Amino acid sequence: MSKTIEIFTDSSRFSNEFEQQIKSLACSRCTVIVYDASCLDGQEMMEAKAAKYGVTVLPAVTLEGHVVPLDKLKKENIPTLVQKLLQKEI
Repeated sequence: MSKTIEIFTDSSRFSNEFEQQIKSLACSRCTVIVYDASCLDGQEMMEAKAAKYGVTVLPAVTLEGHVVPLDKLKKENIPTLVQKLLQKEI
């Protein structure tokens, strides 16, 4: 089953690693969209999406339009967490 994953980043070292980990775990049918706060192209779209989802801290990730809570990202290994989330609907 394909899912939409949206990554919100600011191009910091941690954000780049975070983005690569999420992309490497996404299935071949998943759509991965990256919004980068440091790029002027698409900044308006990123701000609109961030406001819609309530994203206030970068990096952040959404799965099927639901923000993955930051505390879960801190408590669990990112690859393990994303694999769990990709296997079920939030």
